[in-house]
Amino acid sequence: MIDQERVRDMTKLAAFEEREGKQYRQVTQFFRSDFARRHLLKGFFCGTAAFGTGLLMWAVCHYEQLAGNLDSIDWIAFGIRILVWYLIFMVGYLIAVDIYANVFYAAGRRRMKRYYRRLKHLGKLYEEQEERTAPTRH
Repeated sequence: MIDQERVRDMTKLAAFEEREGKQYRQVTQFFRSDFARRHLLKGFFCGTAAFGTGLLMWAVCHYEQLAGNLDSIDWIAFGIRILVWYLIFMVGYLIAVDIYANVFYAAGRRRMKRYYRRLKHLGKLYEEQEERTAPTRH
């Protein structure tokens, strides 16, 4: 006879593994601070690439103005201004990445705890069934 509760639990566990399990599995492998640092490091490189791409797009859009004033531009002030914008962008971006990583970690821990609780419950259901169907020895 099929145990409906066990089938329901196995279906929920399989659905979780299929949809969310892979992305939340990494949460169990790291401490919160290590997880956030890892995301911040990736965020630093991605943010730098995004800022560079944005700066390149800005330069292409303002090419005529830049090419016309090439000899009259104060390159030191221009470089300092770009550096200040880069620092402002990176601080804001890394704060957002840190918030995201901590929220994702907290949600992942909750969901993985629920997943492991369901696994434990499923194991108990199997043990109960084995006890009911095992032949008794006298």
